[in-house]
Amino acid sequence: MDQERFKNILSALERYELTSREKQFVEAVERYLNENGEVTDQQASVLEGIYREKIWIRRTFNQNNLPKGPSSKAA
Repeated sequence: MDQERFKNILSALERYELTSREKQFVEAVERYLNENGEVTDQQASVLEGIYREKIWIRRTFNQNNLPKGPSSKAA
């Protein structure tokens, strides 16, 4: 994962509430990237997983809270 992709994911994750463990992980990966110029494949995989999970949660939550049409109202 290059720095640009990492920054894009970090930017996207700012819209989501992270757990303390997720925050710690993101901070550790950011430090590693700054020190080494890249992240490991394992770090990239976990970071992508966090990102995908947050997107899935948001999509699921939003779909479950969509307004119901007139046909779904009880008669």
